[in-house]
Amino acid sequence: MALLAVRDAVLVDGGGARPGGVLVGADGRIEAVVSAADRPAAEVVIHARGRLLFPGFVDAHVHMRDPGFPHKETFATGTEQAACGGVTTVMCMPNTSPPVEDAAAVAAVRAAGEGASLVDFTIQGAAAPRTLDRLEALWADGVTSLEGLMSDAPPGEALDPGPLREAARRVAGFGGVLGVMAGDRALVEAARARLAGRGDYMAFVEARAPEGEANGLAALLDAARETGARIVARQVSTARGLAMVAEARAADPALAFAVEVTPHHLRLDAGAVARRGPHALMAPPLRAPADRDAAQAALASGAVDFVGSDHAPHAPEEKDRGDPWEVPGGAPGLATLASAVLDRAASGGISWPRAAEVLSARPARLFGLADRKGRLAPGADGDLVLVDPGLARVVGPPRPPARAPSPFEGERLAGWPVLTVLGGVVVAESGALAGGPPRGRWLRRGAPVWS
Repeated sequence: MALLAVRDAVLVDGGGARPGGVLVGADGRIEAVVSAADRPAAEVVIHARGRLLFPGFVDAHVHMRDPGFPHKETFATGTEQAACGGVTTVMCMPNTSPPVEDAAAVAAVRAAGEGASLVDFTIQGAAAPRTLDRLEALWADGVTSLEGLMSDAPPGEALDPGPLREAARRVAGFGGVLGVMAGDRALVEAARARLAGRGDYMAFVEARAPEGEANGLAALLDAARETGARIVARQVSTARGLAMVAEARAADPALAFAVEVTPHHLRLDAGAVARRGPHALMAPPLRAPADRDAAQAALASGAVDFVGSDHAPHAPEEKDRGDPWEVPGGAPGLATLASAVLDRAASGGISWPRAAEVLSARPARLFGLADRKGRLAPGADGDLVLVDPGLARVVGPPRPPARAPSPFEGERLAGWPVLTVLGGVVVAESGALAGGPPRGRWLRRGAPVWS
């Protein structure tokens, strides 16, 4: 008998929305997609009652902090947020301790996740000047991307234009994927020196002007054109930056250049800093309302490839230091990733299939997981999320508790996951864990699909 059946749902994926159901076999993979009239039997039967059934959401930008920083986050605590938020695959950024710079560090992250993670996970490698000779070996170890920063990096780790071009050249040579947060290190450092006497949190924002992102994106686009590397521009946050990329891709449709935006840049603007203080500080910072509106328009038009949470928690005592130059950037995001996007669909800003594309299908393809993730189709993993499109609530203190407050507290969002299934097994329901042992697996990357 099949493991799980979902009946009477509206199936939503990148291909559209249609009534039907899904049958998951004993191997944890989708066995069949059935019509609305079918009543398949299974050990567990979920009656969807017309609610929306998505493939499990894929968060391609998660700072799990594990191993090395358990006071900030761990696989156990972070993936609890993921499961309750409908995220069934997390891609873990390399700023762990030790950082993911070699095979031993890949093994350390894998060991931390296996047996503790409640959802499936991948590992991303570090791209920095000192790791250029190791990028190909990291890719061979199965990482889903090589990740670097052009600003807001530890000393000596920023990908200035020279190291950036070399990283892109090497990544192009072995067919990898390079993810980079665009910025201008010199511009940020000069602004910090100029604003050093300021003690208010907006100084953090003003030190990272939109011009810096534009400069960084120009360098990233040049690197993509010169080398042919597949490059992901992480956390694009400004109207100017989004327009630059759209213009470049229109001029050269073959350009292998993808765009990520975050939920906080889609939903919030710099006014949130006055309300949330240090808990609304992240890099890139929250921008002007016009930048937020441009991100929403780009999401609707297709100019954005996917939405990643940039889940980056810090301990409350770290965020509440009071000095804008001592506050680490970052905030939790796994619990609200999906609903921040689904709310756009509930309000008519995007379609439900578009939400499935940016939350699941497109990141799965870009990062080499499309054989198992991001689809409601036979052979794909039985990762499913049931969404109530009419469920609206104001975001409060996270449940289950997170290590730090969310920048979305006080925001009203509609469209919430009410059931999360991993490999045919219910792992969360109505915002709470379903119980049982951790079932998350490390996923070795397959071939990225950028066509």
